[in-house]
Amino acid sequence: MTKILGLDLGTNSIGWALVDDEKNTSTKLLDKGVVIFSEGVKKEKGKEISRAAERTAYRSARRLKFRRKLRKYKTLLVLSKNGMCPLTAEEVIAWKKSGFKTYPNNEEFLNWLKTDDEKNKHPYYFRDKASRKKINKIEVGRALYHIAQRRGFLSNRLDQSAKGVIELHRSNIDNILDSAVNSREFENAITLYFTSIDIADKKKKDLDAGGKKLLILFNAIKSLIKKEKDLAK
Repeated sequence: MTKILGLDLGTNSIGWALVDDEKNTSTKLLDKGVVIFSEGVKKEKGKEISRAAERTAYRSARRLKFRRKLRKYKTLLVLSKNGMCPLTAEEVIAWKKSGFKTYPNNEEFLNWLKTDDEKNKHPYYFRDKASRKKINKIEVGRALYHIAQRRGFLSNRLDQSAKGVIELHRSNIDNILDSAVNSREFENAITLYFTSIDIADKKKKDLDAGGKKLLILFNAIKSLIKKEKDLAK
């Protein structure tokens, strides 16, 4: 007696049949069935999107975020050892030992991170100043740390009426992202931040050009968080 298993492979199902094939006799069907499972793609607005490709994209984003934190850690460690930022090497190392979950909250350090265009207190001003004359270590350190944060890139996608408003809030948003342990904590913290600057509860028509840019950014962040939660399900 010879038993033969036949399979019919589909995109979201497998049909099977088990037959008994004996010599000089007719083939006998022993059993049959079908297994149905979810498709390997999901559909959005009539288009098929690979779930594997989406997972890969999120995994790449997580790796990119970790490498970015590692780059910032190594930069801060060098700066702290050379008196170029208001942190001690021990505080920087403690940040790494926490798994990059507890961002340094030294008040002097947080003030060092803040920007103020009216007082010419931002990395681009320090970089320009350093190209023309001697500046102090703290200002040089802030300019170098900014390069580690964003590789020194100033977005040219902001319209002129927004006056670089996103750049003014970028450091604070970066700090919230670095400090968050999970997506829920990040969502709560970022919502609280945008509420504190009177953006989260506003409608686009009630905002000026800069406020509209921030509202678009806030909605984009919420959308990304929602996608990550849906993927986790």
